[in-house]
Amino acid sequence: YWWIRQAITRAIAQQARAIRLPIHITEKLNKIKKVQRELSQRLGRNATPTEIAQELELEPAQIREYLSIARQPV
Repeated sequence: YWWIRQAITRAIAQQARAIRLPIHITEKLNKIKKVQRELSQRLGRNATPTEIAQELELEPAQIREYLSIARQPV
């Protein structure tokens, strides 16, 4: 039933901000936040962008960019 979860997640993403982010960015942010939580629990501290990037096979600069998008008040 992955499609039900996907539909709910996308509906929330559409309603969450005054200006909507593209769905691919929202989905990438969700993956980053999930890995961030998992690493924080495993390491006992906040994960660095480099550690998150290694888990997701991305560049640390990409992680920093996505996290800055998430922080911007829109």
